[in-house]
Amino acid sequence: MTRVLVRSGKDPFTMVSAESTFQQDVYNTNVGNYLFAHSMFRALSVPGSDLVSNSTLSETRPATAKSARRVSDEFDVFVVPLANAFRPEFARRLENLTTLVERLDIPVVVAGVGVQTGPDLDLGALEHIAPLVRRFVRAVLDRSASIGVRGEVTARFLHGLGFGSDVVDVIGCPSAFLRGPHFRAPAAPGALVPTSTVALSLTEGVPGLGAFVTQAAARHPGLVYVGQDKDDLRMMLWGEAPPRETDPALPLHPDHPLVREDRVRFPVETWSWLTYLAGFDYAVGTRLHGCVAALLAGTPATLLAHDSRTLELAEYHGLPHRHLADGVPTGLGLEELAAEVDPAPFDRAYPPGFARFTDFLERNALAHAYATPEGTVEFDARVSTLDLPPPLRPLTSGPEQVHGRLRWLRDGLAFDSTAHPDAYRHPFPHPRPPDQRTPAKRAARALGEQVAGLEESVTTGTSVVGRQDRRLKRLRERLDRQSTVVAAQAEAIARLEERLDRTPTERLRRRLRGPSSDPTGSD
Repeated sequence: MTRVLVRSGKDPFTMVSAESTFQQDVYNTNVGNYLFAHSMFRALSVPGSDLVSNSTLSETRPATAKSARRVSDEFDVFVVPLANAFRPEFARRLENLTTLVERLDIPVVVAGVGVQTGPDLDLGALEHIAPLVRRFVRAVLDRSASIGVRGEVTARFLHGLGFGSDVVDVIGCPSAFLRGPHFRAPAAPGALVPTSTVALSLTEGVPGLGAFVTQAAARHPGLVYVGQDKDDLRMMLWGEAPPRETDPALPLHPDHPLVREDRVRFPVETWSWLTYLAGFDYAVGTRLHGCVAALLAGTPATLLAHDSRTLELAEYHGLPHRHLADGVPTGLGLEELAAEVDPAPFDRAYPPGFARFTDFLERNALAHAYATPEGTVEFDARVSTLDLPPPLRPLTSGPEQVHGRLRWLRDGLAFDSTAHPDAYRHPFPHPRPPDQRTPAKRAARALGEQVAGLEESVTTGTSVVGRQDRRLKRLRERLDRQSTVVAAQAEAIARLEERLDRTPTERLRRRLRGPSSDPTGSD
């Protein structure tokens, strides 16, 4: 059995509630992270392989030498699907991940990593994180044949750091290959009408996006905002606006018309997301994985490429897109974008792109399900049996949403990921999550870790009893050596006492006084 540790928030088959997803950050602040990670799970799910999620804990804190040994001892390979990790905001996590990789003795395969910079593709803006990126890539290449990057922009960045094309493979994003080798883009949507259903995704900070959303929502009552990141989920769960000032025209606060009209959804599972998007006529937005998810669901989509990461992948995969070099143009409408959709570039790029993806896996000695026509049958059958939760609705949509949130709060009162009955249980806690912040829960957590440590020690043959036995054995050996020394010393003392008994007292005294001694004494 080949054991594969996969960087992912969770595996594709574990259902986690929306509340726990948010509280424990299972999705790493964006549900789009599930899409490329679960694509790798599907690709690598072959007979004889056991895939385990690392819950992305490996990058939350630096790995100790002991925790790194645990990974090397328990797994045969560490597979690291990544997204736009070469960016300043990810630097701390990248450094922690680098520390772990440097301490591993097993292969490490990185797939789909990319840079993030502005729409002008200025790589000079990444200069201050270049040493960290160089260190990370070196550590990976010491343990694999190549590194898989998203597109030509990232490849050019790594070439500038001294890594040649012989070790940098451009493979796109694994999410685009979720459906396997024969997938093709859905047909163009045709002319949109006011009754057309539209799925919208958005990224805060894109100039002109608020006006675009306002116009599109007014002209198309069937438009629904499908959120993806932590601000969306927080707002829908607890009715909270983002902790910073945002464009009020974006549906990121509970008073927005789309929220009040129950035209907002949040999928907390990959397969729920795809199923939900399959019911729309068209999808549009600034979120890369929002666009890719729609295409995978069979819904035509347009990506509004607003930075290097979105433009890089749009060009590599041939995604239908509009480049927003200066933000959303005034007056741009959904009808204009839908009329531009052409699936032909995607369909031309897909076969050679998929071949490069599987070649990368094979180059790095990863067995994959696409090697045979029936390779994904078992995986897909397992997905079909899942009891999938529907996408989350906002609190304002009805009392059942309020009741669900209150029930979750009642069950945990103050959330404790070690005790809440609805908590996500990490399959491989590495490093272990931090303590909860109350004395009672810290004590319970410490006790739980002690029990877990004892159980792990028994399993690995290094139990406390075993250590005490070995210590006792060493002490006995030491006592035996000391007893031997004591016996020898006792024997020497006995010999001296025997000689003393045979020696006349006066002669012994003269010997002790010496030849010049005067027994009478003088002044």
